[in-house]
Amino acid sequence: MKRLSTLSGYDMLAIQMLYTGAVAGFIYPNFIIRSTEGAYWIPIAVWAAGALLSSWIFSRLLAQLNGEKLIAGIHASLGGFWTCVICLPVIFFLLTALVIMLRAYTEVITMTMLPTTPIAFLNGMLIAPALLALAGMMPIVRAARVFFLLTLLLTLVLLIVGLSDVHWIVGAPWIRTNGDFLLDKRFYAASYIWMGFVITSLIGPHTRHSARRNWKMYSAALFCTLPLIMGYIYLPVMTFGRELSKRLTFPFISKMDSISHYWILFENLTAIFVSVTMFYLFIIIALKLHAIGEMVAVIMPRASKRWIHSGAFLVVYASATLLVSWRVVENITILTIGLRLYVMFVFPLLGLLALAYGRRAGKEGAL
Repeated sequence: MKRLSTLSGYDMLAIQMLYTGAVAGFIYPNFIIRSTEGAYWIPIAVWAAGALLSSWIFSRLLAQLNGEKLIAGIHASLGGFWTCVICLPVIFFLLTALVIMLRAYTEVITMTMLPTTPIAFLNGMLIAPALLALAGMMPIVRAARVFFLLTLLLTLVLLIVGLSDVHWIVGAPWIRTNGDFLLDKRFYAASYIWMGFVITSLIGPHTRHSARRNWKMYSAALFCTLPLIMGYIYLPVMTFGRELSKRLTFPFISKMDSISHYWILFENLTAIFVSVTMFYLFIIIALKLHAIGEMVAVIMPRASKRWIHSGAFLVVYASATLLVSWRVVENITILTIGLRLYVMFVFPLLGLLALAYGRRAGKEGAL
């Protein structure tokens, strides 16, 4: 019997952990460190609970598709116009997420390794994941299987090495919080790292069984990546202190750059971290481009997939190249908070309503 779901449980686990590796090490630590004076793990735990809630709503939506793709199911229920209304914010979210992800990575390369290389040239790294996205979902999955164990192992090694020269006392307070992060826009801007389940929900057919299994694997991946996320935040804080960490653009990058021990074979740990992150990004950028292609193909069925992917590539490349200031990237991340909240919580609820309407209209038409 042919398997309907394109992702096995292991594939889902690998992709979700790769997603966290791709987005958690750059902007996220700065946002969380600047968002609260209390314990940092508390806002992380709040967003983790929000991610579980969002993924559970999505899993309920996917369970009703009976082997269909999500956008195709919504299109069959509502027709083209209302599908566009519901899905265009999601497409815009994917494009802005790609721009932020690409520009953040090239900014890190510029700061740490290639300061004189033009951003337009560095953004050319988008070509490789774009070609992988055009090749289809299964090549992306096979690449994810290959990169998953290698990148995870290297990341764990870097975090363990990062435990050197830390002062646990400066990580305090460990428990106290007054909820100040709830009033800080940076806390909500940090929502982008909790959207891995959204991306995989937009790709491939889904059944009740696959939806339940994928949600369980996503939950497992989320709990497995929490120590990594904590490490990205607490290691620089326990090295530089809270006040200095707030002033650092990329706190974890600065932490890697500060490590110097005679027993470490590789002198430049920052270069290793940046290289490992490139493998994370390679898969996730390809996945997001593929998701855009899947969505636009439903909304515009006559459009060639090659032209869809080419258009998405040009939009992301041009936008990332035009963002010459890093502060603009941070501001875009903050300004798109509402868009991400819509995609995480409102969109799946609208999808549930759309499928319910489609079923009711089908029953009335049959009478």
